[in-house]
Amino acid sequence: MTLRIGVLGFAHEVNAFADPVRRGHGIDASQYPNGLRGSWEAGAAIEVLDDAGAHVVELPTWEFGATGPLDGADFRTIVAETVEALTAGLPLDGLVVLGHGAGRTSDDLDPDGSYLEALRAVVGPQVPIGVVLDFHANLSDRMCAAADVLVAYRTNPHVDIPERLAETASTVLCMAKGERGVAAWCRLPMVLPQIAQLTTPGEPMGDLRERAEQIACGAVWTVSVLGGFSLGDSPDAGTAVYAVADTVQAASAAVADVASMAWELRDRYRIHATSLADSVAIAADAAAGRRSPVILADLADNPGGGAPGNTTFVMAALAAAGVDDVVMGLQCDPQVVDRAWAAGVGADLEVEFNEGSDRPMAVPFRTRATVLELVDDVLVPTRGVYAGSRRHPGRSCALRLHEGGPRGIRVGVSSHAVQCADDDTLRHVGLDPARASVVVVKSRGHFRAG
Repeated sequence: MTLRIGVLGFAHEVNAFADPVRRGHGIDASQYPNGLRGSWEAGAAIEVLDDAGAHVVELPTWEFGATGPLDGADFRTIVAETVEALTAGLPLDGLVVLGHGAGRTSDDLDPDGSYLEALRAVVGPQVPIGVVLDFHANLSDRMCAAADVLVAYRTNPHVDIPERLAETASTVLCMAKGERGVAAWCRLPMVLPQIAQLTTPGEPMGDLRERAEQIACGAVWTVSVLGGFSLGDSPDAGTAVYAVADTVQAASAAVADVASMAWELRDRYRIHATSLADSVAIAADAAAGRRSPVILADLADNPGGGAPGNTTFVMAALAAAGVDDVVMGLQCDPQVVDRAWAAGVGADLEVEFNEGSDRPMAVPFRTRATVLELVDDVLVPTRGVYAGSRRHPGRSCALRLHEGGPRGIRVGVSSHAVQCADDDTLRHVGLDPARASVVVVKSRGHFRAG
């Protein structure tokens, strides 16, 4: 008998302090020209299902990225339409859900739990539901109760997304054929700063990742360590551990092992960023040739964490200090982009970032600049976390500010906020980070993989 497996999803990482968003900010990946099979969001999972001879039923798969809270009515509309499509796709032998786990709406602190409960109500208790989660998911009891298996990315930066998609699809296939496991989970009383959640060797979360991978064998199917997402401002925010095993004893023992280690390492998570003044001094040394080239991560304004990408503090400080040979981006300011496009490549003009803003984190900054490049195209990174995905900075430009020396400060400006997680994002607007003494990226940590 051919197994019928539904693939669908709702992925939203919410910065609760960012501006609210509506349904139009999201993308239903199932509506791409090649459907989910050709999508970055689902391709690796569907490849496993295809190889197993399963019949894949493609269903609505909403991707909102990292933004502000979703309008509650819009979320309920998405759920209602998903339920309608899912009902029409019955009967199904399993569901692969492309989730995230750090969502929030204007009136629901746990939309991921609400979404999974709605799916469970349609397919019933016997159909296995497997969910892919982001490493930064805020794990709720409702999410765990509604799903049969949750699989979180193991890495941060997230370079194992295809592997976790494949793992989830394989597990759902096994469950659809009759194998069933038992889940256990716990949330620890720790809310970690995002910069303390790298999983490379030597980092505290890296030690946890290695331990989880060691014990995920034999009777233990999978172990996930979730760093949590403090910016979601959710009651479920914080570090969590989740496991599925043959028995409740094995699953509970795996969770207890990793959770105990996480608690023992708690003092190592107290990590602080470098001050802006010290960062500018480091950049000045690099520009003067007194040290090797340097990357400054403007981590507080990371669009990958829902920030708007429009703060000017770093730009203004580098300009005031006369730091030369800087490449930075992407600064999000559609008004500046419009002015550059109206002036044309090679034009000198006066621009004001955040013009008219009275927001304390979007301080205006006026400068003279030369237009270096104009571009209006989809960005497809070739490396790092977003390799092969379609990103949408919108109409963009590159400017050279007149402050500094001969090469000055060259900044990429976009109409839509996009995390600078790889060199392709800067090259997209004609900037070459490999030839700069100072590179400034609006990214918290994903740039390390790109």
